[in-house]
Amino acid sequence: MNKTNPPLADNTLITREATLADDQALRDLIAVPMTTKGIQISFQREPSYFQASDIVYRHKLHVVIEDTESQKHVACYSNGYRPCYVDRNVQNLRYAGDLRVDHNYRGKSLVKVLAKHVKQTMHEPNYSQMIIFDDNHAARAAIQTGKTGMPDYYDEGLIETLSLTDTGAKRKITAFLKQANQSDLQNMHTCVAEAEHIAAMNQFIADMAEIYNFIPAYNFEELAQEHQYFSGIKLSDFSLYFKGEKLVGMFGLWDQHSIKQTKILHYSSVIGIFRPVYNLLTPLTKGMRLPKLGDSIKYHVLHTLMCHPQDLALHHKMLEDAYNKSKQQGVGVVSFTLSHKDPRYQLNQFYKGERLTGMHGFISYEGDPRPHFDKNLIPYLEVGRI
Repeated sequence: MNKTNPPLADNTLITREATLADDQALRDLIAVPMTTKGIQISFQREPSYFQASDIVYRHKLHVVIEDTESQKHVACYSNGYRPCYVDRNVQNLRYAGDLRVDHNYRGKSLVKVLAKHVKQTMHEPNYSQMIIFDDNHAARAAIQTGKTGMPDYYDEGLIETLSLTDTGAKRKITAFLKQANQSDLQNMHTCVAEAEHIAAMNQFIADMAEIYNFIPAYNFEELAQEHQYFSGIKLSDFSLYFKGEKLVGMFGLWDQHSIKQTKILHYSSVIGIFRPVYNLLTPLTKGMRLPKLGDSIKYHVLHTLMCHPQDLALHHKMLEDAYNKSKQQGVGVVSFTLSHKDPRYQLNQFYKGERLTGMHGFISYEGDPRPHFDKNLIPYLEVGRI
């Protein structure tokens, strides 16, 4: 047993909504190191946890558990909401994330204590969207077992986040698109977004909500006004694709490093020795460059990577353009998330990069929300807000 942290009595724990005074403690909890493939990484929210959450929520709910005896913040979670298109109508949709428990306090029923708070505060709406990546074993154990007083978990399907480092063999993709009658990009023209395009961009999101579910209800007027919901991205970072006068595709190249970082804390001895050679070979291997110890992994997130789901040729063209723009800015890695139910996901088989598979689902204490959703709509996931 950990001598410094004996079993906790409930009366030593306070569960409460976080305030700005908790910012440093929240950043410390979020940044707890994790090891994957011989690399120890830390997800950081510098300079401010609250500033980083501006891009996720329009109504924040950040919660901490404090141990009054040790005066330590020992756990946290977030469960705020934002307006999204749900079954073609704009309504608030919760997103649950950032569940963290201090390593020294694990196994001490803290999740049960958190669960009580979730139950008290999860209303209007009374269910929450959630992503659990495959390698997040602690979250999977807490959420999916149903033994800890947590809300019931309702699985919606698999997703893949791809940090793309190369768009693959042109020949294979061309053959695939030809077979799918998807090679026609004639009469297509592209431009950088300007103020005059904002109305068309807003309408495009509403049109896509006829096909995709859970799209954040963006108002790109706010982007032009530099609203904090769009921290790190500006109007000129968006590329628009037109067929004649009609806007048919768009994406924004989003650099989030001013608010969120993935920092390298440690390499295994083998990776440490071979890292310089590995980096030299990345132009051939098409792998992701490994930064020096203490530096952050560099990548761009794709904001609203969107077109008709059957328009595979346009989707591929947009990814090629995004990758090339990212390379021009000295990065050359673009990250995006697609549901396995999205026809565009078929193209991922041709691409190179780092893949993260996860489960997309919902939590609720008040029954399964899934029967209320239109099954013909394709789940849409915005990687920058996961």
